[in-house]
Amino acid sequence: MASTTTTFLAILLVVAASAAPARSCSPRDIHALLSVKQALGNPASLSTWTPASPNCCAWDHLRCNDAGRVNNVFIDGADDVRGQIPSAVGGLTELMSLTLFRLPGLTGAIPACLTALSNLQFLTVSHTNVSGAIPESLARLRGLDSVDLSSNRLTGGIPAAFADLPSLRSLDLRHNQLTGPIPAGLVQGQFRSLVLSYNQLTGPIPRDDARDEINTVDLSHNRLTGDPSHLFAAGRPIGKVDLSWNYLNFDLSRLVFPPELTYLDLSHNLIRGTVPLSLERLSTLQKLDLSYNRLCGPLPKGHGVIKHGCKPYAHNQCSKGTPLVGCQDLE
Repeated sequence: MASTTTTFLAILLVVAASAAPARSCSPRDIHALLSVKQALGNPASLSTWTPASPNCCAWDHLRCNDAGRVNNVFIDGADDVRGQIPSAVGGLTELMSLTLFRLPGLTGAIPACLTALSNLQFLTVSHTNVSGAIPESLARLRGLDSVDLSSNRLTGGIPAAFADLPSLRSLDLRHNQLTGPIPAGLVQGQFRSLVLSYNQLTGPIPRDDARDEINTVDLSHNRLTGDPSHLFAAGRPIGKVDLSWNYLNFDLSRLVFPPELTYLDLSHNLIRGTVPLSLERLSTLQKLDLSYNRLCGPLPKGHGVIKHGCKPYAHNQCSKGTPLVGCQDLE
């Protein structure tokens, strides 16, 4: 009898568990999400966002936290999305991550309502037709760790207030129409990444005296000038540096590259001097391009210089000194 009772209770528990309602989400979040869908033209890609399914935690393109609050929205590759970034997004107050990616029908400016997302850590608005200036007010989001606003139609300058974000490690603004100087101290902490390529930025590359590791610095295809030697300061690891297609003018001869360097592209600038001996010691360097500058010879004869072939040293117009030729002889 005891065994039968135990079995019956176990069955009741299984039935109760299976009949238990799925984790429900906040009515406030449901209202905000439905308003977002309507503002984007009720796209079919958001078909699961419907009052007929009141548990929004089961909807596509989002995730909820354990409390049933929406903390992640990701809309990717939806060609039927139309309109501007909806102000209703600001109603998703527990949002930690917002991704709007590959949405060609997304237009207009980045709205001020995003500053209501005080928990936001990851912001991506990329490969859209969003235009206008980057709002200075985004710097109020003190928890931002990563900002990707690449491949849009953004104009104006980079807000200097981004340097006040204590946790911003990654900033990607490539492929826009940004102008003006690069503010100092845009990214913080370890494993930093700063990608500002394919814009119209001008002036020198600002000094950064921090000693934390830099994963990536890509400032290529701009109109930058001056001497970026401080990027390679002794004692600071750095992985990838791409400064190609600018107007940088400095003497490369005595520069000491950090041994952690894996990618170096300084091509298409006005760099003078000679190829430094420190290049010989870069055992982890996988990509090198010093072409289309004003470098002179002779080339150092070590394997670390020649292992990349002759293409990285081509088309240098030496104005004072020995022309940078004879790479084939060293090979």
